Amino acid sequence: MILKKREVSSKQLTLEMIERRLPKSHPKSTYYQEMLNRTRAGYAGEQRVDQEWQEIYLEHAHYLLHDVQLNAEGGAIYQMDTLYMSRNFVLIVEIKNIVGRIEYMEDNHQFIRITSDGRVDGFRNPFDQVKRHARFLHQIFQKAGYHIPIVYMIVSANPNMIMTSSLSAQPIIHVSGLAEKMEQLFRQHQQVYLSEKVLRELSKHILMMHKPTLWTFDMKMDELKKGVLCSKCDYRFVMHYRQGKWQCENCGEVDHQAFNNALKDYRFMYGEFISNSIFQDFFGISCAKTVYKILKSLQLQEVGAKKNRKYIIK
Repeated sequence: MILKKREVSSKQLTLEMIERRLPKSHPKSTYYQEMLNRTRAGYAGEQRVDQEWQEIYLEHAHYLLHDVQLNAEGGAIYQMDTLYMSRNFVLIVEIKNIVGRIEYMEDNHQFIRITSDGRVDGFRNPFDQVKRHARFLHQIFQKAGYHIPIVYMIVSANPNMIMTSSLSAQPIIHVSGLAEKMEQLFRQHQQVYLSEKVLRELSKHILMMHKPTLWTFDMKMDELKKGVLCSKCDYRFVMHYRQGKWQCENCGEVDHQAFNNALKDYRFMYGEFISNSIFQDFFGISCAKTVYKILKSLQLQEVGAKKNRKYIIK
């Protein structure tokens, strides 16, 4: 049973907003575009592995939680790509979508990728990462009075990731081997540690602990374009509000969804609160009465009164 579905991360949504609103001539445009490409590739890899879970026959009672973030009291963050909860064991899965030949130097805890053109890139060691998550989960279960094996593995979502012999003793597989690996784990862990009721309660307890954080970026807001942008013109031109419609000043396109997308962009840029005057400035509408009517039509939650009134964009 899927207890928590995977969603597009706030990092990807924010980077997509930057892609729309940061001028291509900006010196950081390429930097953010490359970051977005990597983030999208990572999400695509995670979706590939999620699909594999759907195709596996899992006869044992279980709960799947995708993209779980747990925060320790001291501020440490534990982000797990997938958590598989069963009565026999708990499995932590870290997903990688890497192309190239992978070498692992265990003594140095170094994880490197060698590309086809000979370039060598260093990556965060995923084995240390999942072991860290396992230690934290062990503490959580121990405090709750439960003892159950915690295992972990790295799953490669990309068939073009070449694993060298240096990885032969490590818990890493290609996604195509996930079903066979699950069968192997149940053969290794035949003892039942939790009742179905406790498994359900413990899984829901982990879900309640999930506290996602918003990804932030270092940029002045005045470097980003304001207003409703025309997707047909590759977000290069602003749309104007006339007679209840948003229309592009360049191509004449009328797009009602563009306004909703701009509201979402505003939230990533400035937060969930917006006032009449700020709305006027951001969306380029000079008439305060028109802005008031638009905001009322959106049926947003209001806080404050009169000049101090603000609206909450959910």
